[in-house]
Parts: sequence; C-alpha cells; structure tokens
Amino acid sequence: MENVSLFNKIFGCLVGGAIGDAFGIRVEMMHYLDIKEQYGWVTHFDNLPPRKPSSQTPLERWNPLGVQMGFEEGFHPLGRWSHETGVYTDDMRYRLMACQAMLQKGGPINGAEFAQTWFNYRLMAEGAGDYEPTLSWPGPQKAYAREMASLERLSYLTNQKRPCFSGWDAPMGIIHAGDPDAAADSGYAMAVAIATALTPRATMQDVIENVLNYAWTLGHHASEFKGRLERLMEIGQNCSTPFDLYEPFYHEFLVTFPPWDSVFTLEMVPCALAICAIAGEDTGQAIIGATNVGRDADTIAGIAGELAGALYGFDALPAQWASRVIEANPSPDLEQMAKDLTNLVVERNKVKLERSSVLLSDLEG
Repeated sequence: MENVSLFNKIFGCLVGGAIGDAFGIRVEMMHYLDIKEQYGWVTHFDNLPPRKPSSQTPLERWNPLGVQMGFEEGFHPLGRWSHETGVYTDDMRYRLMACQAMLQKGGPINGAEFAQTWFNYRLMAEGAGDYEPTLSWPGPQKAYAREMASLERLSYLTNQKRPCFSGWDAPMGIIHAGDPDAAADSGYAMAVAIATALTPRATMQDVIENVLNYAWTLGHHASEFKGRLERLMEIGQNCSTPFDLYEPFYHEFLVTFPPWDSVFTLEMVPCALAICAIAGEDTGQAIIGATNVGRDADTIAGIAGELAGALYGFDALPAQWASRVIEANPSPDLEQMAKDLTNLVVERNKVKLERSSVLLSDLEG
C-alpha cells in the first residue's frame, strides 16, 4: 500500500469511527439472524423499518442487571440524538471528548485530566455559568452528563492512569501515532491498534501483531483476550467475507458469563479486528461486516471504521457515507479536529527528536 499522509489517516480514523457508529446504531442489540431475516443485511445508509421481536434466544443488553436508562427529550442519552441517519452516538461523543481534552492540554491526558474534562462538560450541561469551553451537541445533554460525569465515575476516573474505557481508547493511539509502546502505557488494545495503523505503510498484520504483543494492557483479561483474538483470526483465514464469521462468532465468542454483557472488550474488539482483517482494504466492507454482526453493533462498527480509516486513510472511506456523516454532525468539525490533532502530533514528535538530539550530544560529549 502506498504511503498515506498522517492527516489523511487521522481524519480517516475520526470519520471512519463516526461512520461505523452511525451505521451500526440502527441494528444495535439485534441478533445477526434477525438482521438478515428482517433486512437482508444492511448495506445502505438509509432509515430501516422498525425492528420486529427477535426470533432468537433472549439477547444480553448493556448494564443487564442494572436500572435501564429512560428516554429524555425523545432520545436515549446513550444513543443518537436525531432521527436523521448519519448522526453518531455516545461512542463518538466520548472519543471526541478525549481528543478535545488532549488538544486543550497539548498532549496525552491521564484519568484525572479526563475527569476534569467531563466535570466541566457537566457544568455546561447543568447550566452553570463558570465552565471552560467544551464540546456541545443538541440533545439530552443533561441526562448524558449525569451518566458520564456522575460522582462515582469521576471518582473512579481520577485515580486511573489510562483515561479511556477499553475499546473506546483510540484517542490514546492518535496522540501516540507511530509509537505503540507509549500508546500501551496510556491505553489498551485499540490505542495500540490505532498507534500502529497511523504508522506510514503499516499493514493489518502489523496491527494484529502489536495488539497481541501488548495484550498485557488488559490486566487479568489479557490471556483470554489474546486467545480469543488468535482463534478468531484463525477462523477468519477461512472466511471469504465478514458474513462468514458470524456463525462461529456467536457460537464460541459471546460474553455469556459474568458480566453477561454484550458491551465488553473481550467480545467487541477481537470481532472488529477480525472483520477488518477479512475485509482487507475494502473499508466499506469492514463497516458493513461489523454492523450486521449485531450485538453492540454501533461500537463494533465504530471500532472497525476507525481502524480501517486510520490504516487506509480518509480517501479510502466510502465518499457518500463520509459526506453524510460530516454534514449530519457539523460540530465539532471533524476535519478541523483532525488538522489540530495532526499538528499536535507533529509538534510533539519534533520536540522528542530535539530532546533525543540533545541527549545524544551530551552522551557523545
């Protein structure tokens, strides 16, 4: 694959993630057989007819044993806040909040700094008058802020070295573009994957190898994560399309043990990586494949889209999908954010090189 500019890759990561998120939300928490039966696979970006009751066994859902969030202002606080297709969800809002926090700081963030970003966002959403500039979207922001910036969440986050949830940690890969070692210190599998993908002439094989090598970032889940990814990649070698992966994935890899939750790194990330590997340079096929697997489809497709976009660049994404997402989500401006992130990464690398040169001179002297 010919070289792709860093900006093209970072812009591709942001827009690819937004496309996948917006594409997958329409079938979130459906069984893949229900998707096939009702829609004949979702390969377009138009509104879908209302879903029918599942003909499969009961599905797990997010926070399965907890109190389910209700709708606010006509929308679920953790979903898309518009009936227009192309609008992304909390998945992308979360990533953009992390990116904005790093731009405001001028470098990587820790848990305490991300907690401050969320606290400031909640001040804005609650109508306080003394908050710093922050991102904002039209919709039920108050309910969303109270969920994402609850006292319990903020207290937990303040003590964390790695600020992002596992699976939503791509921003840590962006800021450490080309440096998976540093990405592993501040993120998890997707931070490593994105940092690798943003390297010039990186391949999907490079991504998988690094994710496996840095599986230790997942702590006590490391061994199972690594085993699941290796097994899915083995199965994927015999798959002609991502659709061929669904049956064995549902048979072997669903999280049907505590926490009984479909929103879990051990399920989502290996699935998205394997689908990207099967799809190759066809970024549209990666997003379609990750959408129709169902389960937490917006998250899986968002992960697949951001990885495909980072690896192959914005220009490799389906142009019509990219245009729809950019138009449907005007703020923040994804292109401008990609430019700002690119400039920050380049400037940080210049400083690293200057420091390395000074150190080398001192050693030689």
